[in-house]
Amino acid sequence: MRILIVEDEPIHADRFEMLALQMGYEVAGVCDNAFDALDCFHRTQPDLLLLDIHLRGDTDGVQLAERLRQLRAVPVIFITSMQDDDTFARARRTGPAAFILKPFDLLQLRRAIELAIGSMAPAPNDFEQTDLVLPDCLFIKVREKLEKVPLDDILFVESEGRYAMLHTVAGRKFAIRIPLGDLEARLPADRFARIHRGYLIHLKWMQSVDLHDMTVKVKDRDLPLGKSYREQVLERLQQL
Repeated sequence: MRILIVEDEPIHADRFEMLALQMGYEVAGVCDNAFDALDCFHRTQPDLLLLDIHLRGDTDGVQLAERLRQLRAVPVIFITSMQDDDTFARARRTGPAAFILKPFDLLQLRRAIELAIGSMAPAPNDFEQTDLVLPDCLFIKVREKLEKVPLDDILFVESEGRYAMLHTVAGRKFAIRIPLGDLEARLPADRFARIHRGYLIHLKWMQSVDLHDMTVKVKDRDLPLGKSYREQVLERLQQL
């Protein structure tokens, strides 16, 4: 997950960058003014904004947030050392995911990030508290960070009892604490198909169906094809 940090006090900017990297996140950029932040936003396509309310210059953090949210819906965590009601009310109208009050610590930042990612979920979430299914990606908690997994990077998902084991194109595996059927209901039906009671595949990576051996080849990996899913899979194959 890429985080854009917009903070005009170097000591705080450096600390935010250090903590974000410590948690395993990618820092898309560190900017001290709205102009550079807007440019970095276009170039790096961050997933999350850490944004100081009181930026120096003609455009403050609240105005910048309003402009960036018009370009693309990205969760915003506001940073402030001020506690006045007027500032809070003006910032709140932009719909931020969280606020961080200076001085801050690692736990405060971690919780704010989890709240921010959670605010992106379109519906109540059945996953582990911080694992989320969004329209184009999953956010999966790995140790103390949330890892972004684009849906198109998923080859297939395998049932592991109450868990679903997600396999990616790059060969990585993620265990998600949710039954396979519940995950299937959360994923877009036009991109994923159940081929077996224990397997769910991304149709993008399906190469062939062997009706003799009852297998489906997914990017050179042979997976079992269940009899009860055979006709459904063949129909989906014709639609591709």
